[in-house]
Amino acid sequence: MKNNLVASFLFLALFTATFTGTSAAAAKKSPNIILILADDLGYSDLGCYGGEINTPNIDQLGKNGVRFTQMYNSARCCPSRASIMTGLYPSQAGIADFTSNPNLKRGPGYLGRLTDNCVTLAEVLKPAGYNCYYVGKWHLNEATGPIARGFDEFYGYTKGYAADQFSPNSYHRLPLGREKEINPPQKEFYATDVFSDYAIEFIRQAKEKEDPWFLFLSHSSPHFPVQAPAERADKYDAIYQRGWDVLRRERFERMKKIGLVNGKQWQLSPRSMVPVDRDDIANGYSGKPNPAWDTLEEERQFDLARRMAIFAAMVESVDTGVGEIVELLEKNGDYENTLIIFLSDNGACYEWGPFGFDGGSRQGKTVLHKGDDLRKIGQPGTHQAYGSGWANLGNTPRRLYKHFTSEGGIGTPFIMHWPKGIRKGGTWIREPAHIMDILPTVLEVAGAKYPEKSRGFKIIPKEGKSLLSVVRNASEGVKSPERTLGFSHQGAKALRKGDWKIVWGKRQPEKVEWELYNIAEDRCELNNLAKKYPERVETMAQEWDDWARHVNVIYEGPPLQPKDVPDYSPKKKQAPTCGCAKRVDDASPAIAKTPITILGEVAKVKSKNGVIVAHGGIEFGYAVHLVDGKLAFDVRPDGKITRIIAKEKAPVNFRFTAVLNAKKMTLKLNDKIVAEADSPGLIAVQPKDPMSIGHDTLSSAGQYISPNTLDGEVSKVRVASPKPTCKARK
Repeated sequence: MKNNLVASFLFLALFTATFTGTSAAAAKKSPNIILILADDLGYSDLGCYGGEINTPNIDQLGKNGVRFTQMYNSARCCPSRASIMTGLYPSQAGIADFTSNPNLKRGPGYLGRLTDNCVTLAEVLKPAGYNCYYVGKWHLNEATGPIARGFDEFYGYTKGYAADQFSPNSYHRLPLGREKEINPPQKEFYATDVFSDYAIEFIRQAKEKEDPWFLFLSHSSPHFPVQAPAERADKYDAIYQRGWDVLRRERFERMKKIGLVNGKQWQLSPRSMVPVDRDDIANGYSGKPNPAWDTLEEERQFDLARRMAIFAAMVESVDTGVGEIVELLEKNGDYENTLIIFLSDNGACYEWGPFGFDGGSRQGKTVLHKGDDLRKIGQPGTHQAYGSGWANLGNTPRRLYKHFTSEGGIGTPFIMHWPKGIRKGGTWIREPAHIMDILPTVLEVAGAKYPEKSRGFKIIPKEGKSLLSVVRNASEGVKSPERTLGFSHQGAKALRKGDWKIVWGKRQPEKVEWELYNIAEDRCELNNLAKKYPERVETMAQEWDDWARHVNVIYEGPPLQPKDVPDYSPKKKQAPTCGCAKRVDDASPAIAKTPITILGEVAKVKSKNGVIVAHGGIEFGYAVHLVDGKLAFDVRPDGKITRIIAKEKAPVNFRFTAVLNAKKMTLKLNDKIVAEADSPGLIAVQPKDPMSIGHDTLSSAGQYISPNTLDGEVSKVRVASPKPTCKARK
């Protein structure tokens, strides 16, 4: 079956050291490019940035390449990914804040998905002869997924910010119909490892072709839920039982020894504030500094140390994969002419208090694990975070965290490594740069062109700048021209102009006002000069307003209309449009605690097995599908599957009706009842996984292995409720 649903996953790598060559004109001479993106990795978590986590392979890339001390990001996962992918500010690419339903009043910057007026890394590299591969977390909205936006092959997940690292059904292969080349059993599955395995698999596939290749490896580690095999974390328990205060001081001293911290402009900041929030969410520390480690009870210390040990094991697992990739490149003879860029998408994540959380985010639940339960932290089915105290360690020596536009939120460790393009490695690059500079850098390295038009749309001029000149200038002792960079994320704002920076905070106990810092003299924003230089604040605040209008953060036009927002998703076109259950999002009808009737037509069926329509996953939902040619209806009211199935095989073309109510499950084929049983009950909770047609996008709603793609054509799917909710039926 032809199905356009796509998903994708984000991987990032950058260019390191002194560049000596010119861009290759011929594709056969072009370097391969690997972009490796870590998720929620703090500024100082890597060994080569001062951390105590074991990361020898990444450290080697940093020592032999170049490391940036002032690389900026866009404050959060998906906005940063939008900048990396497009060479634009996230609001220009349509993802100013988050991947969500469009905010029509706020204009084109808040579509919650990539716009038609931007191009991705894959879309600019493919015309230059590159084969493009994506592994891992996408988080640019599944409606504008990796295959639709230029990538040839994909493995990972396309919906949401995270998935259980131990759940193989949460990850899928694209384009639709691709069989998983790597599919370990659940007991052996760990997503971070499998992502690295797929990176290696795609490199091997690329090696069979003569063209250069681009690989984007977008890890979900070490983003929460913090999860790793327990034995990998054990060696870190004793380290983190020493506490964040001691470790912050030790990290700062190591940063001095490796040359990152190079003067009195760097000062270790006090413990950061816990952002203002509901008291249960902030663990009782709303608006207060993170507590001193020695003030915590021993049981709390053990719990917190184990959470951080799991986080460290996730980071080390990423590093192990990097080592395996480098080993393959060396074996294949590709190491010298492969540009590897490694970075994090934002600062370390504080969510939401010093003790972290358990269960769903922002539910106000934090469990104190004791004794044998400590080793259950981070294991299959768990959902835990490590909290603001460890995030403060991760961002040593800076203040605050992801979500904020202070240096702790928007500062990123950034490594570029390319032996053939480097004269001398080990350099620290100290000039300001932004992750939107990756696309222009990759273009110059690959000899590719940035288009004025693509896919029939006029393309926004790129905002980023190639970093090759920055690397050259640094090696020659030449300072690049002064640059202005703007930032905005859910109320937090900043503008960096030359050495000066203004910052507008949020979630703080005192009144929020513009702050002013001289970053050249005060790298950690400890001396607010706003009262001393009010005229500079006023001028820079106006410049921020001008920037915000330029990049669609401030939108003063009329509200967009639904017709102005592109409908990328085939699910939306095939999902209910009238006479159906009330929709709770762009793609899926409401099916919780209500009787449902699913109707549709199927034609030209060639496969014996495959999903016709599915909504939900391993917790709640339903699926209508074929099993050995027979029509089946699977229902998960509370996780357990109940199935009814026809006795005879379905014809090549047929109509179907599946009904679930409080009393009965019924399945009709061409208006004839072919299966019936007592109902297991209504679906208790609205599923997280969206409705899919022709395959199952994420985890399996029925008794099969996703995506279970149907070779056939599905049309006229409706999910009807007893009472019409659409105006068209009134």
